[in-house]
Amino acid sequence: MSTRTVRRVVVVGAGITGLSAAHRLMVDRPRLEVVVLEASPSPGGKLVTNTFAGLPVDEGADSFLVRVPWAVDLCAELGISDELVAPSARSASLWLDDRLRPIPSGSVFGLPLDPGSVQPGLLSDEDLARLAGPGLPAEPLSAGDGPAGDLSIGEVIRSCAGQAVLERLVDPLLGGINAGLADDMSCAAMAPQFLRAARSDEGLLATLRLAMAEADPDAPIFNGHPAGMSHLTETLAGRLGDRIRTGRRVTSISRLGDRWSVGTDDGAEEADAVVVTAPAFVAAPLVEEVCPTAGAALGGIRHASVSLAAIAYRRSDLEVPYDQSGFLVPRGSDMLMTACSFAGSKWSHLDDGEHTVLRVSAGRIDDDRALHMDDAELVAVLRRDLAATLGVKADPAEVKVKRWPDSLAQFPVGHRRQMAEMVLALGQDAPGLYVTGSAHNGVGIPACVRSGNEAAFAVSEFLG
Repeated sequence: MSTRTVRRVVVVGAGITGLSAAHRLMVDRPRLEVVVLEASPSPGGKLVTNTFAGLPVDEGADSFLVRVPWAVDLCAELGISDELVAPSARSASLWLDDRLRPIPSGSVFGLPLDPGSVQPGLLSDEDLARLAGPGLPAEPLSAGDGPAGDLSIGEVIRSCAGQAVLERLVDPLLGGINAGLADDMSCAAMAPQFLRAARSDEGLLATLRLAMAEADPDAPIFNGHPAGMSHLTETLAGRLGDRIRTGRRVTSISRLGDRWSVGTDDGAEEADAVVVTAPAFVAAPLVEEVCPTAGAALGGIRHASVSLAAIAYRRSDLEVPYDQSGFLVPRGSDMLMTACSFAGSKWSHLDDGEHTVLRVSAGRIDDDRALHMDDAELVAVLRRDLAATLGVKADPAEVKVKRWPDSLAQFPVGHRRQMAEMVLALGQDAPGLYVTGSAHNGVGIPACVRSGNEAAFAVSEFLG
């Protein structure tokens, strides 16, 4: 470890994780010299907001979960909490049986806790009777993977609530979150409350009902910003100032005595510690020489690709329910579309009275059809899907397509154990080198902020 008075930390990547890590270091350790290297021309990563139909429409995430603390606390620290807004509409639907059906109210990741909220015909009488019970597993849950006993979300829900609930309600919701498969998703990583509740003596449903009864039903679930979610990263970038150096693609990370050398297209940067927040497939080749275990773990993480089309219709051509935020399309349908968000119903600041703005998603881990379509073909197929679901056949007033290739990391059973092993290996093989990002704790904004904070804390501990 260096004995220099002024320590230097290089953060690789200026997405929300990297910016959060750098901000935390800047605030908690003001004597540190912090440098953020970003390959693209501007910071912000996947939090992108652009003007569309005269409105600030997000091209990535449009909100963050407020029932976990990390993004909420960051906004408070940045002084923008009072600017945040909650969705105007809190209800959504599923495209099932060739019609839009409301997602049962009070659901947790699509799992209904009150069978009375389930629309008639959505589930069988047998399924509803099971939902009315405690949610004890049909058979004892297996020990699962690793010390924490991780299981797939699919296995947990199927055992405690049945196949129909999994297939028709839970999998579509989770597929909308990270474009994955419930039978492949780590419950410990994606829905730890399910795993704990399923293993309780009371049962999955009874335990979740108790937790919901203690929660404030009027509290917002998500928050956004009227200027778009890029306002968060822009605020962070403004605080960091010239510590951020864009257009600097990192090409190597190597030992330099008791320090690190971070090679870029434009020379090298020396550092006492390095935090890599780039996507796993970018980070893997950077760290594999100094820590083969980390390189292998990162290189093995699968990613789903998604495409997002913003489509604006004239209000006279399409009106959508003001109390609905949108709908999801389960896998197994003949549609390319996976989700449709009613932007103006969801967010009052995106309702100009003249347009109906939709954000339409396509792409899953098991469906890459959108990757092989050009923009015109993609939009044509999505418009066909919109005609089937919403009945709209008019030409849009405006369309914009945003591609996000390999953007959503997948979290298989045992993911948390693998990440813990990676952190341990880095500590042994490459002390002072930290790797984190959306593939670590999750793809949502709060999870990425958490990852950045934890990396910053680890750096502070290392530097003493």
